[in-house]
Amino acid sequence: MKNIKKIFTVMLLLVFAASGCNEDNIDLDPIGDTEASFFNNETQMNQAVLGIYQKVGFFYTFRGGQNNWIQSIWLAPSDDLTTRQGHEYEFFQGLQGSLATLNNFYRFAYQLIARANVVLQKIEENGDFAYESQPELRDFHKGEALFLRAWMNFRLWNVYGTAPLVNERIVALENAYPPNSSGTELLDQVIVDLEEAAQLLPSSWNPEFRGRVTRNSALGLRAKALVFRGTVTGSEADFTAAIQNVDAMSGMELMPNYGDNFDAAMENNAESLFEFQANQQSGLNNTSLDNDSFAVVGDTGAYWGMFANRPSWIGNAIYTATESLKNAYESGDPRTEYIFDPTPGLRLNVRKYIRDGNWTNDPGGANGSSRNNPRILRYADILLIKAEAITRSGGSLSDALEIINQIRERARNSTLDGIPAVIPADRPISADRNQVLEWLFLERRLELAIEEGHRYYDLRRRHMAGEVDLTNWDWSSERNDAEWRSFNINFPLPDGEVIDNANMSQNLGY
Repeated sequence: MKNIKKIFTVMLLLVFAASGCNEDNIDLDPIGDTEASFFNNETQMNQAVLGIYQKVGFFYTFRGGQNNWIQSIWLAPSDDLTTRQGHEYEFFQGLQGSLATLNNFYRFAYQLIARANVVLQKIEENGDFAYESQPELRDFHKGEALFLRAWMNFRLWNVYGTAPLVNERIVALENAYPPNSSGTELLDQVIVDLEEAAQLLPSSWNPEFRGRVTRNSALGLRAKALVFRGTVTGSEADFTAAIQNVDAMSGMELMPNYGDNFDAAMENNAESLFEFQANQQSGLNNTSLDNDSFAVVGDTGAYWGMFANRPSWIGNAIYTATESLKNAYESGDPRTEYIFDPTPGLRLNVRKYIRDGNWTNDPGGANGSSRNNPRILRYADILLIKAEAITRSGGSLSDALEIINQIRERARNSTLDGIPAVIPADRPISADRNQVLEWLFLERRLELAIEEGHRYYDLRRRHMAGEVDLTNWDWSSERNDAEWRSFNINFPLPDGEVIDNANMSQNLGY
């Protein structure tokens, strides 16, 4: 890839420059760590693993200098959110390989994968002596690196479909130009990585390490990847394996109140499987820098300015909930109290995640940032994935409905005043498998609204399976030019990568 080629060019120039120097002048001790002096003990290995986690923040913060936020890639292209502005992911017409958001997403994704691959390599090379004091950390760190690589590959499949699969650290120039993946190759690797990660990760961490992924995290994401793959391939074995993965999880539970999942005071709770660990940001985000240093630069606030109900420097480029999403809820569903701002005249402004003591529409931090963690993966999502696997594999519909009703019961008990509601009522027993499947996807929409691209990625895989037709979909857009075309199933790969890499081709239609 292009970035790898640049690294090799710089290294080559340095070698030539050094060859003309006096050896006595260049035989000096380095200032600071080198690769040879790093990765040699538990502290250094832990720092390297945290460096992988740090890259997660680049996907959730405003990119200074380019006026974009990467979350738009998965938040905007659905029938849950809309904007009057010409955002390419809202109306699909402007999608092209030169888009800054798609280029940044791709670059950050492979930087994260590269960090994970370096850690995995160093664990194999140095593990015997680097973990002398705490040998158990060797497995934990390997499991974390595998999980984070898998999470990134899962994202890449949902965005590009055919992005390259990079399983090892690239150390030779001839390996710096990987080809497109095809079919479900990215998902295949996700499932393999998470199977191993689930065997290596701890069931929990000490309180000071709260927020790091666990065995449950790996089992949950693996179940989801299996169901996604099974949806497009029709493999019943994937659904069966997904059920087994969810059943192997332990200690997880739904929080008593739906709103607990979006409150800054309730982060890393019993329902959480994976979160970006945000803090309060004082200014522009560190992703305004183009370096890929392992060091954290600046603050790591999560950006929620796209929902901010206040005059701001992003102007009127506000994402609001669609009428379609609002109408999907029954009147009186308590979940709406945590999703929509009830203030009259606000065009269905979103307040989910914008909570720091009060339910407001203001993230509270500089430039729309917040210390409130994005909940990337939570147990409610995985429970519904299990119910889907049961339904698709010919299992007991009563078991699937029991899970759906568990989610709906929690919703009823989530009123702001603490008095349980009667809506949403339990779904009745049904022998119609297609009906239960539609109830499942509706419940996923209601429960996971405006979170992590769940809605669009569900629609995307169902289109691939022939269950829905997105070319005729009502996107409930505030624009009249929204048009999803069949090739939009995969977004365009960065033009620069395709041009620079002879082994890589652009996705169809771009």
